[in-house]
Amino acid sequence: MRGILAAVATPPASRSVMSRRRFLSLTDQLIADGEAVLTTPDWNLFRAWLLNSDELLERVWGRMDRYHLAWLNVGRDSAPPGSPLDSPGTDRFIAEVVSAKLAVLRTMKSAVERRGAAMLSDGPDQIEEER
Repeated sequence: MRGILAAVATPPASRSVMSRRRFLSLTDQLIADGEAVLTTPDWNLFRAWLLNSDELLERVWGRMDRYHLAWLNVGRDSAPPGSPLDSPGTDRFIAEVVSAKLAVLRTMKSAVERRGAAMLSDGPDQIEEER
């Protein structure tokens, strides 16, 4: 069992991955970009935004191997799985997923503003500059 746990890439708890200010700035940008995707749905922009938001959240909060059932149901249309989506269906899918992810980003931002986070420093942005 130790071999499995040792293989998991987890940064040491004492090392900050970025500054708190940088996290808040990136989160603000992702929220603005997500709102733009809601206004003008575009599949490619949606995919890029989703990957970017996942990357930031994973970097700060860690990998989520198990998702809550509610998140797994986000974006599921009433059509059977594997059915092609028409343009309005694709727009609904994008809107539902982006809305849910925006709620997560806003919640994380609020938590960091109020309490901070173990993987964020309160110091200057030197951590970001090193990368």
